[in-house]
Amino acid sequence: MTTGWQLSAGTGFCEVGTDLVFLDLARDKYLALGGADRAAFDRFRRREVNDSDAIGRLVSTGLIARSDQPTEIAPTRVDVPSADLVHLGEGRLDPRMAISAAFALRWARRAMRPDRIAATVAELAAKKRVLGVPGAEDAATRHAAAYAACRWLNPIPPRCLIDALALDRILLGRGLAVSLVFGVRTSPFNAHCWLQTPETILTGSAAEARNFTPILVVG
Repeated sequence: MTTGWQLSAGTGFCEVGTDLVFLDLARDKYLALGGADRAAFDRFRRREVNDSDAIGRLVSTGLIARSDQPTEIAPTRVDVPSADLVHLGEGRLDPRMAISAAFALRWARRAMRPDRIAATVAELAAKKRVLGVPGAEDAATRHAAAYAACRWLNPIPPRCLIDALALDRILLGRGLAVSLVFGVRTSPFNAHCWLQTPETILTGSAAEARNFTPILVVG
């Protein structure tokens, strides 16, 4: 445990090969630590001695913040399922879901703006903590399949973030908490996000999601 420090809210990190990559939602940016800063962060999370200059540089990145309690600082870990909605076949077109999707997509388009994404994710996380337990697999996949079946009716172009946020909001409205996952890959750099249960990818394909290393998980 690292006493006195934690990752800043809305921040996650992962190791992709030799790269140490961070997601900072508050600034809506991805960044990598290298050289002396990477070495200082590695010492920091192993609770080894750092000089004040090294700690000062880490604090200046905005990636860490003081904590009143011992907090583990570890890379994001989550198992990415190999199944997605394809194995369920096509969902049935449900007019009620089409209406819910239209409202949720309009909300998501605003909620994903750079100046709002950190607050949006914090709000989703808070609602999931209230629910306290993961959503039922069958119910979550059924609603996700219904969302996918009516998605073409909405003129808002498909995009991984907007669809993940919209479906997450719909599921939370039905008392179902699933995981919102942000992932990255390098060489070349690319980012992706998706919703998943422990068993099924709910937005996008499992093949695509498994090409990314999770960097932040909400729920």
